[in-house]
Amino acid sequence: MRERREKQPHRSAPEEPEPTIYRSRYWRRRLAWLKWGGLLALVALLGLGVWGWVWLKGKERGMKAPAVAAVLDAKKGGQPETTLIMGVDRGSVPGEDVTRADIIMLVTVSPDGRRSAVISIPRDTRVTIPGRRGYDKINAAHAFGGPELMVETVREFTGLPVNHFVEIDFTGFKEIVNALGGVKMDIERAIHDKYAGDVPAGQGVVLNGDQALALVRARHDVKAVPEGDLDRVKNQRKFFQAMLSTVSRQRNPFKAMKVVDAVSGNVKTDLSFWKMFSLGRRLKGANLEMLTAPGTPRVVGGVWYYIADREALEQMLTEFRSGTGGRPKEGAGERASIKVAVLNGSGTQGLARSVGDRLSGLGYARVAVGNAAEKYQRTTVYYAGEESAAAGVVAGDLPGAEHPVLESSDPITSAYKARVVVVLGADYRH
Repeated sequence: MRERREKQPHRSAPEEPEPTIYRSRYWRRRLAWLKWGGLLALVALLGLGVWGWVWLKGKERGMKAPAVAAVLDAKKGGQPETTLIMGVDRGSVPGEDVTRADIIMLVTVSPDGRRSAVISIPRDTRVTIPGRRGYDKINAAHAFGGPELMVETVREFTGLPVNHFVEIDFTGFKEIVNALGGVKMDIERAIHDKYAGDVPAGQGVVLNGDQALALVRARHDVKAVPEGDLDRVKNQRKFFQAMLSTVSRQRNPFKAMKVVDAVSGNVKTDLSFWKMFSLGRRLKGANLEMLTAPGTPRVVGGVWYYIADREALEQMLTEFRSGTGGRPKEGAGERASIKVAVLNGSGTQGLARSVGDRLSGLGYARVAVGNAAEKYQRTTVYYAGEESAAAGVVAGDLPGAEHPVLESSDPITSAYKARVVVVLGADYRH
């Protein structure tokens, strides 16, 4: 009995069921697939990145203009770094085939990199253009010698080095805005400019390409842009900041590629896309000054010019170079300095007094009121010979006159000892 028991086999622990082995193999295979799949995905991403880099560099090469790059200044230590931005109209007016720089802005960064400024130069600024006799409007430099001559002219006018340039074609400008899906802005007053176009008023208005172009070009609507070119450059700066904000919010890669396509086809520059993006960030920064070359509009020899105040301009540039800041006073259109006379030619009793009180409330220091010698059908704004900018400011503050007549008359303004004389007509709504 004992031997029989000893011959009985020893019982071992029960073996694991086969499904456990299969599960282990399954997870090993799955981990292998995940590893190789991740590796393939990484290779694909790297390939896509390389393709994107090559594609972007190809677009950048298409924007280069070697002739312009040759006249730019090299960046030197202790000097501000300056980029000239030009918005160019290439014969949009029927019958014209010349190019005109309608937007001229300098984006300059102080030597320590802490401060930056946008200095707008009105396109009608009276300057001497290198290689030409006498005086011309600064925007004519582009017609005479393209962006190269614009660089040289701006450098001579400001005394600042011009290290980089960006030239935007107006036709392409519309394409860029449309590629972004429009640009959202707050428009205080609707613009109806017979030359530039229409822009609707409202909060958060999304401007399409045509409306955006109308905004940055409008200067003939006396109610919406009463100071003409000066208001125009303000609108240009506001729009570019709004457009850069729109660009910075882009998250759709396909839309971003569409924007890059539009930019590369319509912009000439020596900058890379990355440097343009960095420049755009500066235009949105907190330490940004928005300046306009100080001066006043004036007719010289029958030609309309913007006459720069050289002393004030040099002071502004000197203060910026030294880092002390300082914003120049812009004398044109200052309500407190405009003496106005308001005459009632409408036949409505008390209207002159009502309009005069309104103008006084807006900051006009001296407003005289009275009655016109005869009745007027249309409200007319008379101004002294070189005071059209002041007349535009006053006309913009007359809500009851939709399309006032602006007329130069030294005899009338002298008789009332005023810079601007308003005669209220029967068309004035009150």
